[in-house]
Amino acid sequence: MLKQLAYTVTTRLLDWFTRPRSGGIALLKYGALVVVTTLGADLAVQVARQSVKEGWSFSFATGQGIPLWATLLCAGVGLLMILVGMFILVTEFFRERRRRLVVIELRGLHSSPDTPAVDKVVPTFRGDRRHLLLDFRPHGPGSLVDPAHLLERISSMKSTLQTLVEGTDKRDVQVAVGGLASVPALFLAGFLLDDESHVHLYDWDRNAKSWRAIDGPDDDDRFLPLDGLASVDSTKDVILVVEASYAVNQTDISASFDTDLPVLRLRVTNPLADRFWSEEKQRALTAAFRDAVQLISAEGVKTIHLVAVAPASLCLRMGMSYEKRLFPTLVVYQFEKSSAKPYPWGVQFWHGHNPCVIQNV
Repeated sequence: MLKQLAYTVTTRLLDWFTRPRSGGIALLKYGALVVVTTLGADLAVQVARQSVKEGWSFSFATGQGIPLWATLLCAGVGLLMILVGMFILVTEFFRERRRRLVVIELRGLHSSPDTPAVDKVVPTFRGDRRHLLLDFRPHGPGSLVDPAHLLERISSMKSTLQTLVEGTDKRDVQVAVGGLASVPALFLAGFLLDDESHVHLYDWDRNAKSWRAIDGPDDDDRFLPLDGLASVDSTKDVILVVEASYAVNQTDISASFDTDLPVLRLRVTNPLADRFWSEEKQRALTAAFRDAVQLISAEGVKTIHLVAVAPASLCLRMGMSYEKRLFPTLVVYQFEKSSAKPYPWGVQFWHGHNPCVIQNV
């Protein structure tokens, strides 16, 4: 805990000292400093000369202390810096008015925080911020996730996003996405955002009780080689288990799927929660997931049944990486511990069709 706190404080201090500063403000500041210094030096020299020759007297005429040409040159340079700085500030002001950040927040679990993320993420962004809240939490403490409602809310994200950025140059648009929701919802959101540029990912830090960017240190923990590929032999369906933050119970798999289906596993060395705050680590894990799917596809598999346990940001990233035109049909399953089948339904992704909910019967 103390190590993480020290790292967070150090990172925040480094961000503050290295944060981007406006060139316009710098030019205004240093230009004014040049003008004031030039006039002050000229006046000081005048006073010094007159105090020696005639006793103490004061004169405010420019160029009688320092040569007139030098005074005018230095003051002119300072005034030019001020004018250029003002021009840059005005230009930045109008550009910032064009820039837009859309913060997409998914709330799909009972424990989802009510703290809005819109003002907490991408703190360096200057411009217009918009909040796109997708709230599909179950109504009561004992209620389960409604797959139809989930699909409806997430599927509307793309059109709502287009409305929020309408009339804005795509180069001026950035998107931040995060939240707490079921794995199928997160994967679907990432899947729909796969062609968006300038996407920032964030997640909920349960220790700090706040939203946080993926900005932590890399612990070099990666997925082990895909296990079980040798069992794939002329089969159309396989089960792919991704174990990142927790281990998956094999009993739950056996109770939910045909026991004849091959089970392939992709797992980190030591699955633990709250160990995925490194951008580099998440990118490496996503690349390993994509490589595993490609290996499975090369075996002629037509459908992958995905059971994944991973943090929200990593689920989003994996969804963004799934190539629907080249990879097999994918079904991402929801875990419900109280169900007779712990994986009762999933969201299906396949080329040429819109994502849909299928029941695991």
